[in-house]
Amino acid sequence: MAGHPTLTIDLDVVAENTRLLAARLRGAGLTLVGVTKCVDGEPRVGQAMLEAGAAGLADSRLPALARLAAAALGPLTLIRAAQPDELEEVARVADRVLLSDVGAARVLGEHAPGAPIQILLTVDLGDRREGVLPDAAPAVAAALAALPGIDLAGVSVNFACLSGQLPSQELFRQAEDMLAGIAERCAAEPLLSLGGTCVVQHLDGYAPRFRTEIRSGGGAIYGYDFVSGAGLAGLERTDPVLTAVVLECYRKPPAPQGPGGLDAFGHVPEVDLPDEDAWYALLAVGRRDMEPQGLRPLLPGARLAGATSDVSVLITPEPLRPGDTVSFAVDYDALVRAVTSPFVTTQLVSRGDRLAASDPDVSKGDS
Repeated sequence: MAGHPTLTIDLDVVAENTRLLAARLRGAGLTLVGVTKCVDGEPRVGQAMLEAGAAGLADSRLPALARLAAAALGPLTLIRAAQPDELEEVARVADRVLLSDVGAARVLGEHAPGAPIQILLTVDLGDRREGVLPDAAPAVAAALAALPGIDLAGVSVNFACLSGQLPSQELFRQAEDMLAGIAERCAAEPLLSLGGTCVVQHLDGYAPRFRTEIRSGGGAIYGYDFVSGAGLAGLERTDPVLTAVVLECYRKPPAPQGPGGLDAFGHVPEVDLPDEDAWYALLAVGRRDMEPQGLRPLLPGARLAGATSDVSVLITPEPLRPGDTVSFAVDYDALVRAVTSPFVTTQLVSRGDRLAASDPDVSKGDS
């Protein structure tokens, strides 16, 4: 709808990042699974990942995974344990599921639509987000392997999500030791699934003992590792872009001194107001649509002063007019919120789209 903030994602960037990352991992004996959760399971992004070398796609939300399945993309992995009332649909949609609960796996097996559903046993190596502790893994693996309609595929571990625990080759080896202990219960060649993009920075000199994959979304979409705050070797960071409309713009003096309270969310306001007269542009995008700390203005000399639920204030070097638009590079946190806001329109662009727009005859082919 006209006037809505617009999020632009370049599919060519996604494809090139995926191609380079997948090639790098293959050279080290690993495969890449493209994670689409930061784009809410957008099928065209998933397709770009698969065509560029990803071995499969993964998402944490069942509706997002269902979008990918409806577009006939896969194989598909659900990387968050499903809610009990979701299990029947998960069995129809997912090829693999990351979980540790034997009861949930039993229900999945009961609803398996033909081929068994693959289960990667989640093991907690210290991040404290999900999974069983290593000592419990053999017993849980045995119980999973005995279930009808279920194939135990291997082990999944995670890093730097809840506690910030960083990956390391020592932890990779611990995961391999666990997998070795349950390998005979796996239905096929055992698989170690390592997540996510932060793992890539710790692979130099690592030679996997088992079939091993990396689950990555930020690497494929941004070419960047937000955990280390560093780029990935051979990839150039390129952020999606959020564009918003200017509602008003006035020259204002510094904010008056006086007692202050909390904002409408009950927090101390996070604002960066000028100490001198400045141009204040009110934008039609707010915290409901993005994370303000994740926006970088692309207008030279501008800075985001702060945001409320529905609007933001941009300090600009020159006056703007109502109806003008301003754009921001968005980081992972801001992207996750923007793609799920009903007030943000997502625009997917590619080289082919741009060529067709500039030359309508380009799509007609030879006659």
